Amino acid sequence: MAKRYPPGPQKRSISIRVPAKKTHSGESNVIKAISIPRGRSSQEDDLRLKPRGASLKTKFALFTALAITIATLILVVTAYLAVKHQVETQINDGGIRVVKLFAAFDFSFWEDLKAKGKNPFSNIIGVNAEEMGIEIPSILNLIITDKNKYSIVGMNEVAIQLEDSRSLMKTKDNIKINEGLYRESISGLKIRTRSYQKPIMSQDGELQGYVILFLSAKKIDEILNEILISFLGPACLAIILGALLGLFMAGQVTRSVKTLMADMEMVSRGDLAHQSHAYSSDEIGVLTVTFNRMTKSLQLAREKEIEAKALERELELAHEVQSNLLPKKIPAIPGYDISAFYRSSHEVGGDYYDIIQVDENNIGIIVADVAGKGIPGSMLMTMTRSLVRMEATRNLSPADTLSKVNRILAADIRRGMFVTAMYLIMNIKARTILVSSAGHNPLIIWRHSRRGYELFNPNGIALGFDRGPVFERTVKEQLIQLAPGDRFVSYTDGVVEAMNPRDEEFGSERFYKLVGQLTNYPSKVFIDQTIKVLDNYKGSAPQHDDITLVSVRVTA
Repeated sequence: MAKRYPPGPQKRSISIRVPAKKTHSGESNVIKAISIPRGRSSQEDDLRLKPRGASLKTKFALFTALAITIATLILVVTAYLAVKHQVETQINDGGIRVVKLFAAFDFSFWEDLKAKGKNPFSNIIGVNAEEMGIEIPSILNLIITDKNKYSIVGMNEVAIQLEDSRSLMKTKDNIKINEGLYRESISGLKIRTRSYQKPIMSQDGELQGYVILFLSAKKIDEILNEILISFLGPACLAIILGALLGLFMAGQVTRSVKTLMADMEMVSRGDLAHQSHAYSSDEIGVLTVTFNRMTKSLQLAREKEIEAKALERELELAHEVQSNLLPKKIPAIPGYDISAFYRSSHEVGGDYYDIIQVDENNIGIIVADVAGKGIPGSMLMTMTRSLVRMEATRNLSPADTLSKVNRILAADIRRGMFVTAMYLIMNIKARTILVSSAGHNPLIIWRHSRRGYELFNPNGIALGFDRGPVFERTVKEQLIQLAPGDRFVSYTDGVVEAMNPRDEEFGSERFYKLVGQLTNYPSKVFIDQTIKVLDNYKGSAPQHDDITLVSVRVTA
């Protein structure tokens, strides 16, 4: 397992490792890491924490000023159009009353005035125009024409047509209102003017002539300009007040945000105990509370990191100890080809194998599987190995060795824990093996002469189930004769219970056939090929259990 060390001061982050969900894969999966920034340079912090562009306060103020500006413009335009309509209506009403007044005279009256060379408008207009709300300067001309629009009498008796005239409306009294440019006869200036034209009808309803009044639109423009100017001052004042109000409100909001940013910076530098203070119960307050919760979670994660590092180191040491307990070197015995393999499903496992020199002619081989994984299983495995080694020396009975181990082991382990084991003593000269089983998987022997396999599994219960009498009455021994070319294989259930991604076991029968297919290979190649087949079968699925495999082939 790769060693991990705390990051040095040159690092820009610290790793927070928390316990991960256990899997059955053979890879290390006890620790998962997340990264918390720390130790950045001040220049990098400035680039990270300093806002770019317009500040939030400025944006808020501009947005408020823009909103007030738009609202003010809408109000000004609405008021302007309303007043304009009112002024135009008032002037139109005056003009309509004037032409209706003069259209009420009989046309013969105007013809008589023309014949006498009289122009009565100076007296009539002055009196009636003021009564009708029309200022005298507004009246540019008033004429009476015949039906062909030839002047009869008038202020200026020349028939006049407006330039660029456009029709505004026609009343129900058949009065046409037009607007255009009036050219003065003396100065030649063009004045925006409205004309009001009403037909003069006889009592029989025949058209006799027209009354045409020309009113200057200057008054309309003056009134509207005054209104516009009067509105601009309050509008500008409203915009300025809106901007100041926006700055004030933005300052209230951004003050809390800046405080929270400063708190975040302190946490980002590694001060996970720092807490921010909520000054309100609005969204900023909720964000502050959430930030404090996050900080507490990070602080707990850091504490778990320390615990996880300690646990990781303990696992490293346990793994190292367990590795040292396995035989460092397989003994070379003339006439025998021996090889072994062990792989745990976690950092430390509960399987083990051992090859023990019982005496000068006998070799003890044990394969054991502890119920339980992790550190408890590893501790029980270590205890079992020590007891087996102690009791196996000069003891040529595997059943007696297991019984003595069980007496000590069963008295010390807690209820529910046990160890299965296959222990055999191989007589090198006689080519025999004396086998005892403590509830373990059967021993496979491939017979070279018959090209088939045999299974041997003498009676016995697991170590630790019973403190003595039952175990000693149950455990048996079986003597097996070997011949050149024979191979025996001892293994743990991690071999036959290997799972593929569909949760299907490799199975005992498939393993027995695989032993026959690979039996002619040297033991090292035999084991390597067996593990390769198991890994291919497992595929992407995690390793379900520890795998231990010992193979011995009689070569002569």
